[in-house]
Amino acid sequence: MESLFPALALLLFFIIRSLIAERRQLVPDAVDLNRQVEAYAAQRNFPLAEQTLNRLIQTAEKQNGPNGIEVAIFLRRFARLKIDQGQQAAAIPILQRVLSIQEANLGANSPDLLQTLDWLAQLHRAKGDIGASIELTRRMLTIRTAAYGDNDWRSAATYNGLGLLLHQKGELDAAAHAFQRSVELREAQAEGNPAELVVSLNNLGIVLQQQSKLAEAEPPLRRALSIQEKNLSSESPDFAPTLVALAEVLWKKGDFEAAGPLYRRALELQEKAFGAEDARLVPALSELGRMLTQKQDYDDAEPLLRRALALQEKSHPPDSVPVAESLESLATLLRGKQAFAEAIPLLRRTLDIKEKKLPPEHAGISITIGTLGWALWQQHELPEAEALMRRALAIGERAGEDANVFVSAQLLNLGSLLHEKGDFASAEPLVWRSLALKEKALGADHVSCSQVLELLAALRVAQGDPKGGVPLLRQALDLKERAFKPNHPQIAMTLVNLANTLQQAGSPEEVESLLRRALIVYESAFGYEHRAVGTTTFQLATFLHKRGRFADAEPLYRRALAMSEKSWGPEHAETAAIMGMLAKLLHATGDVAGARLLMGRAYDIASKTLGDKHPTTVDMKATLNGLMMKQTSPQVN
Repeated sequence: MESLFPALALLLFFIIRSLIAERRQLVPDAVDLNRQVEAYAAQRNFPLAEQTLNRLIQTAEKQNGPNGIEVAIFLRRFARLKIDQGQQAAAIPILQRVLSIQEANLGANSPDLLQTLDWLAQLHRAKGDIGASIELTRRMLTIRTAAYGDNDWRSAATYNGLGLLLHQKGELDAAAHAFQRSVELREAQAEGNPAELVVSLNNLGIVLQQQSKLAEAEPPLRRALSIQEKNLSSESPDFAPTLVALAEVLWKKGDFEAAGPLYRRALELQEKAFGAEDARLVPALSELGRMLTQKQDYDDAEPLLRRALALQEKSHPPDSVPVAESLESLATLLRGKQAFAEAIPLLRRTLDIKEKKLPPEHAGISITIGTLGWALWQQHELPEAEALMRRALAIGERAGEDANVFVSAQLLNLGSLLHEKGDFASAEPLVWRSLALKEKALGADHVSCSQVLELLAALRVAQGDPKGGVPLLRQALDLKERAFKPNHPQIAMTLVNLANTLQQAGSPEEVESLLRRALIVYESAFGYEHRAVGTTTFQLATFLHKRGRFADAEPLYRRALAMSEKSWGPEHAETAAIMGMLAKLLHATGDVAGARLLMGRAYDIASKTLGDKHPTTVDMKATLNGLMMKQTSPQVN
């Protein structure tokens, strides 16, 4: 019996060894399976990769339970596979389970949760759930602070990411604070990455600019540019984002001369580095085009904006938000050119894209609705324009105090439309409310309040109180003179409005000096051939004409006419208006034949462009009939 035990033991040893060998043959260890997963994933054979990874997960669940930390490791790799296949939505619940397992094993404040939280934040952002992404990012910061303290340099990137999310949500104050913290942490890092500091400085400058805090926005952008100049080659395209951001601040401050070269340098660097057909040129093209649009340099702006749109359409789907933004910029230019027939379809297409791609209450949708309403108002399609303006206003009001500036703008537009309709009683309370919101959001001394003050002055004039409009315009002029350089075109616009209002108030003493000063400002800002120069020249000529100073008025009329024919075209209503006034002056000086010739041309243009029933056309017809009754002068001018 004793001799049997060694034999049985030896047999048992061989049986166990064979079972172990068989098990190893059927189920390789986790390291080998992991290698297989990586190999399949590298070959983009995702079905086999997922199948193999599922075997790993099931084995880990059997060995350690469904909440074992090893299960979380394999689940996170499974989520990565889903992301690599573009299945971001499928990855979210997998990572949520990973997070739950990690919390159960490691605690809710363990730094080991940070990568999972970061992935989830990115996935929610890609899905459009900005609120969830912000919540996850803030939790990351809480964990970092608890683990590493308030001044951990690794939190800088997280603060920068949080700032981007808050900016995307429209919470600009909170975004600025996040970017400021990112800057502070990166500055405190002894051997920090200069490029990362530049990113945070640029983001801070951009969000301050968007809050109209131009004096605060400029220093971080100039500092970013200074850092780059010390660390980059002079031909590096990495300068471009900083140059574009700084140029926009200078543009908004009214310094077109300083902004233009920065935009053009950015564009030149990118074209040299990437080629003329690269989508990375779009920001410089778009912003330079928008600045030139505001400057009314439409001929220079239009090719830039059309080129930006073509690049966006080449690099994005036709119904994408970037394409919509370029469409809207081009539509804004066309509005300025009064090419409403082309601008309105572009705005409708923009709105259609945004309504499909953005949440219903997104600020971008309300902005486009308001812009389309404004364009339709200019086309005298008042019912639809008013409905759109009220819709944009309602969206803004639901957004709360963060949208005060936008709500103020919509109230201003709606008040302007009601002003045109003659509904002054309804318009004026809206405009006063617009002023109150703007002063609350930006301060009573902010230059943007001037636009509201000017409409209030126009409403006073429309209701027979031009004297009540004068102090409002003087207040608007004071705001602009404090905010802008002396040759800013916005100052000239208010000078013209004040001159016209003083005329109506029966106080013509300052009118000529105000108009001549406006003319100097426009000529300095835009050059001698600009439309604004021509329009102001026409107004000055009309004032002198009415004062009986025919000899002073006639050369101004002729200069204005030549400029209008060049900028607006010989068949434009503006050209007809100048012809009509010059014809009346010639009549007053005895040149009936010259007057009749010009008035005949003016009437033909007005009837084609404005219609026979327009008040201007009716007046021209009556004047022409009167001239036809008189004998022709032997001297034709």
